[in-house]
Formats: sequence, structure tokens, C-alpha cells
Amino acid sequence: MRSRVDPNGLSGVPDSEGDKRETQMSEDMTVRLAREGHREAFRRLYESHREQVYRTAYRYSGTVQDAEDIMQETFIKAFSRIQTFDFRASSGFSPWLISICINAAIDHLRRRERRAERKQVSLSDLPQEVAAANPSPEDVEVRRQALERIRDSLRILSPRQRVVFDLRYDRHLDIKDIAGRLGCSESNVKTQLFRSVEKLRRTLEPMGRRS
Repeated sequence: MRSRVDPNGLSGVPDSEGDKRETQMSEDMTVRLAREGHREAFRRLYESHREQVYRTAYRYSGTVQDAEDIMQETFIKAFSRIQTFDFRASSGFSPWLISICINAAIDHLRRRERRAERKQVSLSDLPQEVAAANPSPEDVEVRRQALERIRDSLRILSPRQRVVFDLRYDRHLDIKDIAGRLGCSESNVKTQLFRSVEKLRRTLEPMGRRS
């Protein structure tokens, strides 16, 4: 059972811009202390961000065990690299941490697939078509089969392509934000998206011709 983050900790929701700046200053100080090796600072960062990291890990892994493994790997990597965190170049500790989490999830999925444990990633979050007010049984069945085919088709994408596809078409992030989260170039993101769409088109076109 994962405990809730202490409402008096760093993750409390600010009520004003002043509170937001104060919270950011408090977190910046905690990060600086962690960089100096203070164990309590590491604990506070972990407690403040564990829920967000867990949710991100679960989104891309789909299982509790994998999400917990990814979360652990994320914090290990983050704390071992905390000296590389640049206050001036980064938009904040949280985005930096989530970027590490997303890349850890990609690596974890690749390892899982090498063990032939192929499962869906973020498929439950696919946007579903808005149903008619009173759809016929035939329409319901056609929609069910179409959604099932789309979900199955995403399995042909590589773990990285699935994450990029999700960030773009489900999370609706722009190319620049995706590149920042994955630590790659915008052209690389565009290439991954192009290849993903082409793979899906080749898979889904037969369904379209039959409909």
C-alpha cells in the first residue's frame, strides 16, 4: 500500500502565485541539500514525487509490479545523477524527474519484450469514439471490433514508438515537449511518429477496405 504524500510536504497545491514561488523555492533548497548528500532531503523529494512518478510508470507499463520497478529505477537514477541537475537549464525538478521516469519505462518495456512478455501500453487510455444516442446492436459491434483492432495494432510499435504515440495523440503534447521529456531531438520525435503512423496505417487499412 502506497502512502499518500504528506499535505504539509513539498507537493501541496499552492493557493496563489506567492505560495507557488515559495513552494518552488522550498523545493529548490531541498534539491540543493540533496546534491550535498543530505539524506532527509532525498526522503522529502521521494515523498513529494513518488505518486506522480508511480502514475507515469503505471501509464506506460500497465501493471503494478512493473510500475513499482520503474519507480524504483527512476529514483535510483535520479538521485545518482542529481549532481547533473541544472537549475538554469531545467524547467524544474519534477519535469526532470518525469523525463527520467519515461526513459526508464521505455528501457523496462524493451527488457520485458525481450522476455517475450508482450503486453499493451496505455491502451486503456485510447480515446474512444463518441457513441450515438441510441446506437443499434450492429453499430455497437462494429465499434467494438474497430477499437479492438486499433488496440491490437499498437502492439506492433516498439516501446519507444508507443510512448511517443501516446504522448502526442493521447496526452496531446507538442513535438518540443515530447523531445524534452525523452531527451532527444524534435526531428527524432517526428521520425518516430511518422514510422508509427505508417505501421498503424498498413495494419488498419485492410479493416478500412472491408468496412
